[in-house]
Amino acid sequence: MIFKENSRRKWLTIIYVVAFFLLEILIVTNSPFIGGIDHAAQDIFSAITSPFDTKIFSFITFLGSPLMDVIYLIIMMLLLYRMGKKDSSFWIGFVLIGGNIISYLIKITVKRSRPTGKIIPASGFSFPSGHVFGTMLVIMTLIFLVLPMFKSLSNRHTINVLLIIWLIVVAISRVYLRGHFLSDTVGSMLLAGAWWECSVMLYLKYYDSVGNILKLNNSDQ
Repeated sequence: MIFKENSRRKWLTIIYVVAFFLLEILIVTNSPFIGGIDHAAQDIFSAITSPFDTKIFSFITFLGSPLMDVIYLIIMMLLLYRMGKKDSSFWIGFVLIGGNIISYLIKITVKRSRPTGKIIPASGFSFPSGHVFGTMLVIMTLIFLVLPMFKSLSNRHTINVLLIIWLIVVAISRVYLRGHFLSDTVGSMLLAGAWWECSVMLYLKYYDSVGNILKLNNSDQ
């Protein structure tokens, strides 16, 4: 199996879910507190906007786009499948498809408008950020499924730090380009964390039954 039972996982999931829904409620009710933080963040980035920074953040936002995130995850699926890790491969597919459906449903339910004065075109609703949501799923997949195959612990720690920095940079790019509010990016991280932990619990609960149907091998055990 990819994952092991962890008594703390249930509580971590609850924390993610509760934090996300509290933030969603504050956004839906147009909380002055969240609005103040969002506009303060936008004012900070508006003050440092420059053509050079715009090019850099535009490139970063492209690399962290939902389309690129799907490509990254599909590549990891194929590589893991070829390595004989079928359950890891299929599980990534489940997380990818389920996560995108959940993110989309929340977008069309909350229907939050995007910030005004977008630097580059952005369509659809604002909450949550698809860029940040997808990027966090990619990063968690790398941290929990790919990096454990690295023998060097120091290299794994270094890459972990770099991946977390990348997540923050992608989030900043979305706020800088006015494609999202700061709270959209935070909400996306909470949603991705909640979905990941829920997916792990579903994996642990149904691994045997689904594994028998799909005839998964035991190379991940």
